[in-house]
Amino acid sequence: MSGSSAGDYFDEGMVNRSRLLWTVATRRQLERWEPFVAAHVFALYGRRHLSHVDIWAAELEHHFAMVAARNLIRALELEPRSTVALDPTIRAELIEGRDLLEHWVDNLPVFNVSPRQREPRHRSGREFAARNPDNGPYWWLDWNGKEGAKLMPHVSAHAVHDVLDAVEAEVLADGRPELASFVPPRAPSPWIRERGQWWPKGEASGAEP
Repeated sequence: MSGSSAGDYFDEGMVNRSRLLWTVATRRQLERWEPFVAAHVFALYGRRHLSHVDIWAAELEHHFAMVAARNLIRALELEPRSTVALDPTIRAELIEGRDLLEHWVDNLPVFNVSPRQREPRHRSGREFAARNPDNGPYWWLDWNGKEGAKLMPHVSAHAVHDVLDAVEAEVLADGRPELASFVPPRAPSPWIRERGQWWPKGEASGAEP
């Protein structure tokens, strides 16, 4: 490997492979995480709650969705950069959220105390806190009817899905149709969208409430 560089290694084929790999990984994690959010919302309307096991499972799947999404951003920013548009706030919160999840020992005592008693030490925490004075990064069952399931306060799952679809289309159209055989079938969505609102399909959508 002497004399080689990242630029030499990441030729067009490797760049496309990396982008599609992390697209698949991010989508898979969303497909594992979103059913827990849907089941949580469905349960709340029945005045019930997720099981303790499902609550922890949702946290874990959310965490790894953030890791996969951060790796996708890295892949999109390899040269030549992807032409897929990524909203600056979504990009920022995916990066900040992943950093704050990794450095949870430092940041849980900051963000999980209300009202917030002290400021985060590092840039990712400070920038997240400035944008979200009343919200923290450590909640994995967030949802509202207008935006659906939310990975971060300003990052909806459906917005990330839109990015994933665009990246996949870009890669497969870029002279790499053979990579389509590596893309697994998509899981059914746990959501129904009606009149601009996102609602869970019910218990059939995934985790049991």
